[in-house]
Amino acid sequence: MATYLYYDTVRLNKAAGGVLNVSELLLRHLRLAPDDRVVPVSERHPRLFALAQRLKISRFVLETLLYNAHRLRALITGEQLFSVFPNYFLPPTPLGRHRDSVVVVHDLQYKTYPQYFGRGKRLFLDWSLWRTARSAADVVFISHSSQRDFERHFGRCAHSSVIFNPVDAPRVAPAAVAVPGERYLIAAYHYYPHKNFAGILAQFERMKAAGLVDCLDITGNGAADVQRMVSAMAPEARECVRHRGLVPRDALLRLYQGATAFISLSTFEGFNLSAAEAATLGVPLLLSDIPVHRELFADYAFFVGSDGDDPEQLARYLAHHEHARPAWVHAGTCAPANVARRYLMLKRGTLSLAGALP
Repeated sequence: MATYLYYDTVRLNKAAGGVLNVSELLLRHLRLAPDDRVVPVSERHPRLFALAQRLKISRFVLETLLYNAHRLRALITGEQLFSVFPNYFLPPTPLGRHRDSVVVVHDLQYKTYPQYFGRGKRLFLDWSLWRTARSAADVVFISHSSQRDFERHFGRCAHSSVIFNPVDAPRVAPAAVAVPGERYLIAAYHYYPHKNFAGILAQFERMKAAGLVDCLDITGNGAADVQRMVSAMAPEARECVRHRGLVPRDALLRLYQGATAFISLSTFEGFNLSAAEAATLGVPLLLSDIPVHRELFADYAFFVGSDGDDPEQLARYLAHHEHARPAWVHAGTCAPANVARRYLMLKRGTLSLAGALP
């Protein structure tokens, strides 16, 4: 039986959004593996982490020291020990080239929008990803689009795979409908500049004017930023935008299920977990035409152009989707148990194809 140490630093950052969700979901399903033991490193050494927190010792430093200590012990004892880093970070070590490690690279947003990242953070990511590209670790990209971005800046990795993110979106019992027959768009993600909320609000206004939807529901952080933009809208549209903030998971799934469509007009994504959740539940998608959206949702979504597209085209798409009820082709591939299995296969030497392929 192999042991996997899961370096769950990302769990400390509650603003990490989709990265945090993916990390927690992946860990939960990796721990269900019958033939391997997966342990968060913070759970293996709770006293050390508590002491480091009291003494204000950097978690980066502590995990680097622990990583090297674990590797040295495995070399001495012959223990089959692997390390999983779910968020870019690969600690420095004098003990070889990390062949016993798995590193997940989500996206290179800081390269596309450097103005939203401090210089220190950009330098750290450059250093970390440059080292990752030259290591012998298994590097996992969450989409082919993300892999292409990485290779454009850092070159090819010796051992790389594409494994789509785990998507956990089960159907839940519907709630009582406050307004019977109400048609609404759902935008379920935190406020960030690349999410293009201005484009979403403009698209909603066009669709409302055409009689395709009645309201727009937004969830996540950033209510004040969204409200500032909403205040500039025409009164008849402004009153139909509802920012619900952070909602419980079951409530979010119900919002997905009852929506006329999910909308995301992001200018950049590494995967788009929210869109994948909506697609898993069979909800129509209105998406920006960016590479990763084409990669994941080409035969499922409606791609919105810069002018919002013809309302008649949108109406036909929504009517066809409601009638045909198409299934998202990657739903099975992104089932959390299947994703966890692919990660474990990396170290069993049996992942012979790109991990995202069914």
